[in-house]
Amino acid sequence: MEASCPPGASCVWKGICWGRKILQEGARWRIGNGREARVWEDKWIPRPSGTILLKKPELEPQTKLHELINSDGQWQIDKLQKHFHEEDIPWVQGIPIDLYVEDTLTWPYTPNGQYMVKSGYRIGREINLHPTRSSNMEDIHKWWKMLWSMSLPPRMKLFGWRVCHNWLPAKINLAHRGMDVNLNCDLCGHQAETLTHALWGCAKVKTIWKLVPWYHKCAHFKNGSMFDIMVTLKDHLHKSEFEEAIKIMWAIWENRNKYWNKLPVMNGIQLLDWISTAYPDSRNNKEQPMNIDMKHQQLKKWIRPPTGNISVNCDAAMNNGTAGVGTGFIWRDYEGNLLLAGMVYHQSCCSVEMAEAWAILEALKYQPHTANMAFEIQSDCKKIVDEIQHRDNKLSAVSTILHQIQDRMNSSNCTNIVHVHRNNNECAHMLARKCLATKETHIFTHSFPRWLAIFCKADLP
Repeated sequence: MEASCPPGASCVWKGICWGRKILQEGARWRIGNGREARVWEDKWIPRPSGTILLKKPELEPQTKLHELINSDGQWQIDKLQKHFHEEDIPWVQGIPIDLYVEDTLTWPYTPNGQYMVKSGYRIGREINLHPTRSSNMEDIHKWWKMLWSMSLPPRMKLFGWRVCHNWLPAKINLAHRGMDVNLNCDLCGHQAETLTHALWGCAKVKTIWKLVPWYHKCAHFKNGSMFDIMVTLKDHLHKSEFEEAIKIMWAIWENRNKYWNKLPVMNGIQLLDWISTAYPDSRNNKEQPMNIDMKHQQLKKWIRPPTGNISVNCDAAMNNGTAGVGTGFIWRDYEGNLLLAGMVYHQSCCSVEMAEAWAILEALKYQPHTANMAFEIQSDCKKIVDEIQHRDNKLSAVSTILHQIQDRMNSSNCTNIVHVHRNNNECAHMLARKCLATKETHIFTHSFPRWLAIFCKADLP
């Protein structure tokens, strides 16, 4: 993995080295007991916009993750707070630990974590080995789907797509293509004009961004690749604000091109006025569709387990771009009588699938005394249900926690795990949302709050 690729290398060797670069860029550690992955040197943070730490911790080189984990298999929060950047800590806390499972190097761009040539080729094209650090092919597809579905003119969507790929003719990009140009930014005259500098980092450009009401939410963003900045903006802004950000970037680039061609340019206020007048929020001019599919509006109820059995419904709730996961679960017998309910809060960041898996695991940790009866698990996350049923998850991103779930299912009277529609899972969903809102953990065993009893009664079929 350390062999060099000299200029005169054969095409075969260059191809091998290219494949190695894709593996080095794309592979990520799935953490088990933390005895293999290194804190600083390896990629292990399951964050969509970056798999390495934001700040180098004051630890010895080659320090392994297990030195940050206690004997109970929990992260040592004091050490995380001491050594890690505050934005990294929730992502670390969202990684489940299993002291009996080894760390494994996985390929996060396939559902089962195993490398496939097709996915490697696609990653080579998608990220072009640019330091975007995107950690999941599914996240990449969701990103592009979101971008192309925004309420923006087609030219601005195309502009945003080119920005993410770094495919605009900033001076540094022109120089990389062999053109002899003065690399200094024409606006500030001090720094080389990268695409990030031209659209975000230039002092002259900052005067425009500071006029935007929501700029305080992202004023602290550090310069990175434009893809990194776009992802961070998406995480911190509302949808309408993010769309406005792309409009402003497009206008800044248009202004830059006019300056390049020695044409009149607009100042910050003029530019923002032009954007708001020429390209208003298109949603303000659209009437909301009134045709409603009544079939899907009908209130659906809880699905009873087989006669004589009990069931547990599980769900998770989270807000994109914000630390915190609320999990909720509720145990009922086949007549709908409440046996146990709970909501457990996790101060962490993680994927939706990981949050849903947490909810199932928490439910199995708090089984009622009547759980000696046969019971089934009901979840509205089809992906997690399928992975548990098919057990093809040894290298997936959530495999560590699924392993714990399967162990608890095998050692209990669990007969099945089934996928249900969200409307059949309303009580668990309500508990998860309440948990996220209050950031509290409560387990209800013998007595239940009146609001919960009323809601569950209304949920009976």
